[in-house]
Amino acid sequence: RLFVWADKEHISRAFINLVKNAIQSVPEGKQGNIEIVLEKTDQNMAIIKVKDNGKGIPEDIRDRLFQPNFTTKSSGMGMGLAITKNIITTSGGNISYETELNKGSLFIVELPCLNE
Repeated sequence: RLFVWADKEHISRAFINLVKNAIQSVPEGKQGNIEIVLEKTDQNMAIIKVKDNGKGIPEDIRDRLFQPNFTTKSSGMGMGLAITKNIITTSGGNISYETELNKGSLFIVELPCLNE
């Protein structure tokens, strides 16, 4: 268990969005596999990894992924990842991702740990 300095409601929203996106990335008819891993670095950072076995992120949209109003879904306003990134960076952290088409994506969140 690790403790980070972040607004409870906001950070919950960020991770709910990442998990929801992971679930939604799995194509119809495929058994979904979502992994969440928590680690701590030597630099006192919490690393949270959210991995899915979904469709992956097409190369032509990767540079717009965290932009407001960008979505690949038929509903919603496209604010999910933009808000998620804002919450994480406001908390002193960083978010990045790795992706492979038809294999899935891995979102990596780094947040500073509280000194215990």
